[in-house]
Amino acid sequence: MDNYSRAFLFNGIGSKPEKLLVKLPPELMDKYIHYFDEAFARLGLCKDIEKNSFYDKRVAEWIISLICDRVVYEFYLEKGLIPDIGAGYSSGIVSISGCFGAVSHEFAHDIIMMNRATMKCLDENGQKLDMGVVIGFSYSDMQEILDKSFSPDELIIGSGNSRFHVMISGKAEAVTKALEICQNEGALKAFSFGTGVAYHHPVMKDYSHEYVELCGQDVYSAPVYPILSIFDYRIMTTGADIMKENQLNVYTPIRWDIALDKLADMGVREFFDVSANGAVSKFSRVKRKCKIYTLDDIIS
Repeated sequence: MDNYSRAFLFNGIGSKPEKLLVKLPPELMDKYIHYFDEAFARLGLCKDIEKNSFYDKRVAEWIISLICDRVVYEFYLEKGLIPDIGAGYSSGIVSISGCFGAVSHEFAHDIIMMNRATMKCLDENGQKLDMGVVIGFSYSDMQEILDKSFSPDELIIGSGNSRFHVMISGKAEAVTKALEICQNEGALKAFSFGTGVAYHHPVMKDYSHEYVELCGQDVYSAPVYPILSIFDYRIMTTGADIMKENQLNVYTPIRWDIALDKLADMGVREFFDVSANGAVSKFSRVKRKCKIYTLDDIIS
C-alpha cells in the first residue's frame, strides 16, 4: 500500500501580486524575477501590469501567481521537503500540472492565458457573471440559503472550502443578492470577487470551448508525484488523468473540504501550502492530527 504522509497544496487565482511578492525573501525574489522576465517576454505581456489591456491585465496577475508557486515549490524541494502526493485548488490544478511535471511551465502559462478567450466570449454573449465568498457558514448552511431563493442556473456553491468558508458562483445579480442575504443572516464576511466570470459553475462550459480544447492539445506526462482529483478524489498518476482534470476545471464544482479529508484518511499528516502568501491555509481546515505549513513556517 502506498504511504502518503506529506501533501503539497496549490492555490487558485485570487491573490494580488503585491500580496504574493511581499512574502518572498530576497533569494527567492531573484528567482521569481528570472522566471517572470522569461514568461512575460514569451507571452507578450507588459511587465508593468497596469499597462496591459483589460483581459491581459487579469491573466498577467494569474501568471504571476503560477510563477510564485513554482518558486515556492522549488524552495521546498531544496529544503528536502518532498511531497508524497498533491492537490490543486481551482487554477491550482494548472499550477500543480506544471510543478509536478505533467506539462511544461510554459504550457501551464498558455492554459492560463486562454482565460482571455473565455472572458471575451462571456462579454460578447452578454453574460454578467460573478463569484463571491461567504465566511462563517458551512456548506449545508449555504445550500439551504440558495435553495430558498435561487435556481441552480442562477447560483450554486462553486466550492465548499471548509466548515466555515464557501465560494458561490453564478449570475452577477444573484451573487449580489445572496451576499446581502448572508450578511443579514450573520455571516462573518461576504464579498464579491467582481471577476466577470463564474468559475466552477456549469454555465461556463458553453463559453470555455477554446480553453478546454487547448488543454487537450499538449502531450501530458505522468506526474512526478501523484495528484488527488478534486472532482472525484481519485489518485491520478497518468498524463491522461491530468489532462482531463484541467479540462473539467473551469465548469465543475469543487469540494475542497472533502478532498482534504480524503488526503487525511490516506495518511497525510503534513500539508504544505505552496502559495507565497499562505492563501490555502486561510480557507482550508484539516483534521485535528494534521497541520498545514506555509512558506513563513519554513523560512522561520
